[in-house]
Amino acid sequence: MEKSKQSKILFRYFLISAVVVLMCCVVIAKTIKIVFVEREGWNKKTEATIRKNIKIPAQRGNILSANDEILASTIKEYRLYFDFRKILDANDKRVDRLHPDTLDKYIDPLSKALSEKIGDKSAKEYKKAIRTAYEKKDKRFRISKEWVSYLDLLEIKKFPLIEKGRDVTGFFEEGQEKREKPFGSVASRTIGRIKLGEAEYGIELAYDSILKGKDGVADFKKTRKAYIEIRDTKIDEENGCDVRTTIDLKIQYIAEQALLKKLHEVDADDGCVVVMEVKTGAVRAIANFRRVAERRFVESRNNAIADMVEPGSTFKTMAAMAVIDEGIATPNEIFDTGNGVYAYSRGKHTRFINDWNKHRGGYGKISLAEAIHYSSNIGIAKAVLKGYENNPKAFIKKLNEMGVGDSVDLKMIGQAYPKVPHPDRYRGWNFTTLPWMSFGYNVQIPPIYTLMFYNAIANNGKMLAPVFVSDILQNGSVKEHIDATVVREQICKPQTLVEIRKMLSGVVTSGTAQNLRSPYVTIAGKTGTAQISQGGAGYKSGETTHRVSFCGYFPDNETPLYSCIVVVTRPRGVYPSAGAISGEVVKSIAEQMYGQGFYDYAPLLEASKELEMAPKIKGGISNVTEMVCDSLNVKYTTKERDNSDIYIKNRYPQVLESENDSIKRIPSVIGMGLKDALLILEQSGINVSVNGHGCVVEQTPNSGEIFNRGDKVTITLK
Repeated sequence: MEKSKQSKILFRYFLISAVVVLMCCVVIAKTIKIVFVEREGWNKKTEATIRKNIKIPAQRGNILSANDEILASTIKEYRLYFDFRKILDANDKRVDRLHPDTLDKYIDPLSKALSEKIGDKSAKEYKKAIRTAYEKKDKRFRISKEWVSYLDLLEIKKFPLIEKGRDVTGFFEEGQEKREKPFGSVASRTIGRIKLGEAEYGIELAYDSILKGKDGVADFKKTRKAYIEIRDTKIDEENGCDVRTTIDLKIQYIAEQALLKKLHEVDADDGCVVVMEVKTGAVRAIANFRRVAERRFVESRNNAIADMVEPGSTFKTMAAMAVIDEGIATPNEIFDTGNGVYAYSRGKHTRFINDWNKHRGGYGKISLAEAIHYSSNIGIAKAVLKGYENNPKAFIKKLNEMGVGDSVDLKMIGQAYPKVPHPDRYRGWNFTTLPWMSFGYNVQIPPIYTLMFYNAIANNGKMLAPVFVSDILQNGSVKEHIDATVVREQICKPQTLVEIRKMLSGVVTSGTAQNLRSPYVTIAGKTGTAQISQGGAGYKSGETTHRVSFCGYFPDNETPLYSCIVVVTRPRGVYPSAGAISGEVVKSIAEQMYGQGFYDYAPLLEASKELEMAPKIKGGISNVTEMVCDSLNVKYTTKERDNSDIYIKNRYPQVLESENDSIKRIPSVIGMGLKDALLILEQSGINVSVNGHGCVVEQTPNSGEIFNRGDKVTITLK
């Protein structure tokens, strides 16, 4: 009995062992078959689930202002979808991913939340669209046509139903990168544009390789639900560096608004303005506007950098510098301009040079300095002819020595370069070329090059190339600092520079730009008016059109801080006066920068020192105005020569002084655009943090609360 039991156990043992051995043999055989026979087939199947060398895009760097406000940044935006297809359950049975009862429970609060957040449809419309897509088992139902930000996406993922996750609801999102400009069109041609992932112009293009970084690559393997990165195969991406520009948003805003206002007033074709820091060459503001419709101007071309224009009378300063520096004439030397018409003859040929005031009988006998003050074509032409009529090459050589024809790399794609004709290389050279050059014709100079020359005059003769980018930043730290290139250490002799600066001061104090005299800031510079050539038809064909400009610097003292050029093309319905059009823009910029505290000191004209930057209250009855000022505790003063004029003494009129001048309260910026909100808050000494875009809907802390200079306010825009 016992022996029989042992036999059964042994039999079972051998039977199990045999089965195990058999199974092992099968596994070994199958392994051998897979490894040696089916290996290639299985490798192909494995490779089919792997996507190789997939590009991992690098994050493009930001473009920043001089004060590190973001001018251009890459953001990710998303579109939202539901996948309502049936799925396989644990028993391989096709069932609804989203159970009908679950949808019924949450569809109303979900529709309401989506309507309130996205706002493109009512809750009822959302409910109907979701229900219809669910019934159709739509695999890619787009919840809304609107793109949403990353922060919005995080909020939406907490909405009723969606919060249950993709496996339950089928909700998913798809993103794309978008280049965003928080300040809209500010300096847009200079900042540049990204289209279809490619930089097109401006700083975006000039610094493209620095901004875009280096893409990474990796292999991805498909799992049941998604592709997973195979870490061992990854080559990490290198995100792009940030680029800090020299643009100051406050100055940029001031310059843009001053130029736009004048373009509207004179109904011009286009205009440009550049503001440059004298000592550093940093371009603090640059704007270019072209008329595209009635009272509508846009930035479509960087005229200040790319336009080849005849500078007109702003070139007279260069001509005067040449003749003075070479001892051909002195500032006090007299030249007879006659009745405003000069018949210039060589052999049998005669051409007439006209002064702008010939209808008034001309200037008669004037000094070279007065020829600059009054912008006399005849006076400057006679001075140049005196020294160079028989040797025009010497004049061109002198201009080159002064840096007039120098070409500098502005690091901006599409920039133009000066063209100064030479007798040996200019086919059209004739006996009139030299005298006409003296007052700005036959030469072509981009506006920013004219500014570069005048900036050198303000900078004690040292010529600097304009700078648009000051720093390359990596992870918030300066990787590379960019200083201005020195084009010329000295453009002329020191004494010549003294005389030229006196002349440019005289243009404003007693010459063609007297309207630029300001009680707040002194300005020096030169007006320029040039007829616009009609190409082969010349200057007189059809309607005569003009380009007016003013180039100079301010404050006009031993150490000017800023230089500026304004060029306006084809003003309509007004006399083409460079002082009244372009000069007024420069004056407006200089005065507003004064009011915003951009000068460490502000030299005032003697007659108005007591005003202390006092804006005038226009109109009204003086005693009533005084009563209102008293009730608001606004300090004021009256001007002795005209007691009807009342001037506020507050530096920033919109921040009223309280009984305790040390207490400052946060102004309200609700409803304002970003530029206006920044202007109000930052000039009060508040640091601003910005969320979103559009108009201000919320500010924290609230308006009216007490603040100290340097405190932070966060504004939210929608």
